[in-house]
Formats: sequence, C-alpha cells, structure tokens
Amino acid sequence: MAKHNHPIFTRVYRTIARMEDSGDVGRARTEAARHLHGRLLVIGLGPGEDLHHLPAEVREVVAVEPSPSMRAAAADQVARSRQGGRPVEVIDAVGESLPLPDASVDSVLLAYVLCTVEDPDRVLAEVDRVLRPGGTVGVLEHVVAHEGTWMRRVQRAASPWWPAVAGGCRCDRDTRSALAAAGFDVGPLVQRNLVNVPPVAPALIGTVRRAG
Repeated sequence: MAKHNHPIFTRVYRTIARMEDSGDVGRARTEAARHLHGRLLVIGLGPGEDLHHLPAEVREVVAVEPSPSMRAAAADQVARSRQGGRPVEVIDAVGESLPLPDASVDSVLLAYVLCTVEDPDRVLAEVDRVLRPGGTVGVLEHVVAHEGTWMRRVQRAASPWWPAVAGGCRCDRDTRSALAAAGFDVGPLVQRNLVNVPPVAPALIGTVRRAG
C-alpha cells in the first residue's frame, strides 16, 4: 500500500521511538499494555516497539501495518518476540478494513495510530467488530490539547503542515470523543503530556472496554 509508505519518516520515527523507550514514552507503552491478554491485535505495528512491552498474558499477536518500510523496521522486534515464544503474524492491511473474522481477538492495542489513519471512526468500528465480549483495548495516543491552552494554539498553527512532515499524522484528533462515540467506556483514560514536542505532547493513556 504505497500511499501509506513514508521511508524517510520511518527511519526518523524508528530512531525517535527507540530513544524514547527508556523514558516516559516507554513507561506509557507498558501502562497501555497492562491489561492486554490472549490473542492480541495490534493496529499499526510501526517499528514494533510495543512488542517488548506486552505482558505475559498475551499469548499471540496479529499485527496490521500497511507501510512496507515500517514492516521492515519492525522485523527485528518481530523476530525477537517469536524467538521468545510469542507468535507474531504481520499483515499488510489497514485498520479501516481488518482481514479478521468477527469476535476473533481478546484484546487490541492502539498506540500512536489513530492520529494517522484516514478514518478513525471506521477503525474503531472494526475494533468493536473483531473484539470478543469482555475484551480490552489498550490506548496510547497523542491527542488534541485542552481548549484555551497555549498547546492547543500551537496545534492549530501546526495542523495544516504537520501531516506532510510526520508521515500523515494529524496532531489534534479528539480520540477520547471518538472512543466514546464508538461505545467504549473512556472513564479510565488519563491525559498527560509525554514528550517535549508541543503539537504531539498531550497523550491519552489507559485501557478501555465496551461501555455497559
């Protein structure tokens, strides 16, 4: 899927992700993954940094990643997971059209992906479709800043050009509202600043389940 491929951004992002892994972002990855279990779906594998943050309760992983350069960047992390006894299947697909049956996964991880997908609502509808009853969704997403803050003003200024320099990423998506509209209980999610890059500093972290 060539339109999803940004090789230069992939190289930059892989380097940044690995540098951040020993700090607040790495700890947030562990926090977001805490309640994942069973057969896990990772939407947007990226460079694969989430794989070594998964708890022992995750027995296998199926990951969708439409970018060839990102799949290549994740190859060593995928190999390490397989060598450690956890199977990982990587599929060239997008979150808006998951090649998985209904109710076929126990948990889902959304980590720095809803900012980049073309249709977040459709992705979340697909998450709801493939998730088994009682399943969990781990969330680590940078999101829109609170209204009236200087960071929100920075996001407004950056939003027209940010996707061009960040592999299609949008810096100001209201992911909490999107999750709630999709039927998930967003009460457990916390929002805090994780990185020192204002357009993408505010992050939403935690675990959601279907409301009710």
